Order: sequence, then structure tokens, then C-alpha cells
Amino acid sequence: MSSATATEAESATERLTLVEGVREGLHTEMARDDRVMVLGEDVGKNGGVFRATEGLFEEFGEERVVDTPLAESGIVGSSIGLALSGMKPVAEMQFMG
Repeated sequence: MSSATATEAESATERLTLVEGVREGLHTEMARDDRVMVLGEDVGKNGGVFRATEGLFEEFGEERVVDTPLAESGIVGSSIGLALSGMKPVAEMQFMG
């Protein structure tokens, strides 16, 4: 690859943090498919503890970006039910273990 081609490829590549990549991926899929939704603690108006869902509540509304209580089993159970009914839930868990 020539140095000009390498420079063009580098300038076309956007560097994102992990959180920015997650946010961008969620936004892309939520815009593409009305069945995609996010649920978890503080994912709505607060944008998530790490800001991975920042801006999604404002754009997609409270029916697709759902704040839940701090109850992981409830988040997972709700996600299973939503998936069985045709939705595509993304269950956000802040920490494992």
C-alpha cells in the first residue's frame, strides 16, 4: 500500500472509545429497527452510569429507552419476555460479579 493510500485510510477511520462505539451501535440499530430497545438502571434521562446511552432517551423516547430498578434478574426477565413478544431488547448491566 502506498503512503498516500495509507494516509487516506487513516483519515477515513474514526477513533472511538468503547463507550462511544457502544452508543453509536445502539443508535444505529435503534434508528434502523423500531423493535430495538434498551433497558437498565439509569439508561434513560441520565444516559447511563458510563454515558453509553446518552441522547438515546431524547431521540427514541421512554418506550424504547427504559429505566429500571436495580434488579438484574428483573432486567433479564423483562428482556426475555420482550424478546419472546418480538422486540429486540438490549439489557444494560452496570457491573458483573
